[in-house]
Amino acid sequence: MPERPTVLVSLTTLTPTMREALLSLVADITKHDGVSPINESASLGIDGEREADFYFMGSRTDPHGFVVCDERDGTLMVGVHPDHRCRGVGTQLLDEALRSHPDSAVWAFGTLPGAEALAARVGLTPVRQLLRMERPLDPPSRVSMPEGFEIVAYTPDDAEAVVAINAAAFAHHPEQGRLSVGEFLQLTRQPWFDPAGLLIAKSNGVATGFHWTKRHGEGLGEVYVLAVAPDHEGRGLGRVLLEEGLNHLVQQGDDRVQLYVEAAETRVVNMYKAAGFDVAQTDTSYRVDR
Repeated sequence: MPERPTVLVSLTTLTPTMREALLSLVADITKHDGVSPINESASLGIDGEREADFYFMGSRTDPHGFVVCDERDGTLMVGVHPDHRCRGVGTQLLDEALRSHPDSAVWAFGTLPGAEALAARVGLTPVRQLLRMERPLDPPSRVSMPEGFEIVAYTPDDAEAVVAINAAAFAHHPEQGRLSVGEFLQLTRQPWFDPAGLLIAKSNGVATGFHWTKRHGEGLGEVYVLAVAPDHEGRGLGRVLLEEGLNHLVQQGDDRVQLYVEAAETRVVNMYKAAGFDVAQTDTSYRVDR
């Protein structure tokens, strides 16, 4: 007789077996939908590097669906295996997670029709959108630096300055602006991190901005974070950092690039459009409709 699906809860950790099963389920969903149901922060939670709660339907070795509750960002991410959709699995999982985390936002990456329908069933309202923009990469171009500035590769001595610039530039951002020095150093220990891909703009030896690039493999690069200290805005430094970062990705062998930006940041979206980026995907954040 088949094992009856059960809601399973792990408050802080996953066993190696459950972690492997969850990663396998995420891979199956990504392959079917063309978009991952989790983000980088949730991945760190699955790896035990950030605090997270986990809800499962199904067995420990063969989950039908899951919710990752990202405690750091106050967000929920839900995924249901394609073979177990339209059976109430997502609804039951999300209802259970929202009972314990009623103030958390729920992310729907790609804003697929099934996710929109699930959000409506559990009484969620869209409150925020994140755009994934992309463009092909051109051959490296010559960049004209503003007078008095230089761009150098990251060294560990730059860590606190990078975090301070990030905090000032993203003070309005609910996740990015909260990056701590400890979290930044944690990211620099990830396998993908390359100090040569974190470009720092300096004036008289003082960091004034940075472009942190990321490489995903198979020719895809990313404008991971681009930030300029508020007191150095308006000098074209952001444009120069963008171009230098894109040049770096081309030189590493990438032929296309992506980035994520808040849809509400119209000025920034328009800047990226002027730089040749087009919207490729829209992610939606939902909250309980009170």
